[in-house]
Amino acid sequence: MADEATLAFELRAAETRLYEHFGLSHTEQFVEVAGTSIRVVEIAGDPAHAGGRPPVLLLHGIASVTAAAIPLIAAFDGARVLAIDWPGHGLSGPYPFTSRTDLRAFAVEVIEAVADAFGLDSFDIVAHSLGGQFALYYCLMRAARVRRLVLPGAPGAAFVELKPPAAMRLVALPGLGSRALRRAVTLEQYGENSAATLGAGAIAPWPTELVEVGWYASQREAFIATLPGLFSAIATPFGVRRSATIPHEELATITVPTLFVWGEDDVFLSPEDARGSLSSIPNSTLVVLAGGHAAWLNEPAAVEEAVREFLGGAVSN
Repeated sequence: MADEATLAFELRAAETRLYEHFGLSHTEQFVEVAGTSIRVVEIAGDPAHAGGRPPVLLLHGIASVTAAAIPLIAAFDGARVLAIDWPGHGLSGPYPFTSRTDLRAFAVEVIEAVADAFGLDSFDIVAHSLGGQFALYYCLMRAARVRRLVLPGAPGAAFVELKPPAAMRLVALPGLGSRALRRAVTLEQYGENSAATLGAGAIAPWPTELVEVGWYASQREAFIATLPGLFSAIATPFGVRRSATIPHEELATITVPTLFVWGEDDVFLSPEDARGSLSSIPNSTLVVLAGGHAAWLNEPAAVEEAVREFLGGAVSN
């Protein structure tokens, strides 16, 4: 395994190549919050083209990186983008999650700190998987700051209908998770694992850096130290912790206009199985497409059209 400095260098280099492939420029900044260092990548916007819309907070999923969502940024139509690396992910510092961690409070604290650090009064959120789970927590507590919410794919463990895969439950076991994460995995193997999670055909059409960034990130000590605790805060060997889920009656209180863009073959939770939670959110729209957990990689044009139309529309409160 490479040393930490080399991993960070290679991660940034692969990330830069990926942004350049999509004609994007970016900078990074670190925000100190919750006793750790949170990396935030800023993608400069085009104010004239964005039409006065607020910035977008881009939130990635567990054991993933922002790189996987870079193909989706075109749908934001020139809005400024701030992409958060969750603790242990990307180039953020570690965090000692445990089964007793209050994930709701943690998510709100981090998102609030980043919004404050960048002087955001109002913003849209586009959030995938764990990012979607954390975004929903935030909208329950701080809805006034969020103009619109886009959730492409099952929002982590937020919905009570989710039945976590066996691998997720096993990584949550004390000791086992760390040992599993320390096993050497080639880039090819990492890509195969990513394809199994994100869905058939999701990875192959895109630049190799889409996977490469995550591969480098997964070898960092912060990732290995953080992931087992984070999984244990979400799930046990028997299923999702009740404290991680959002009951239907709570979902019914979310006032933020919400768009779900969901692959019909999402390996974590299909839109059909999630209908109880989906129908509970009053001001929400569901678009179902062919694809898996990251449908924008399977059907980029259709997802881009749906997200662009939703973020570009007027909001009536």
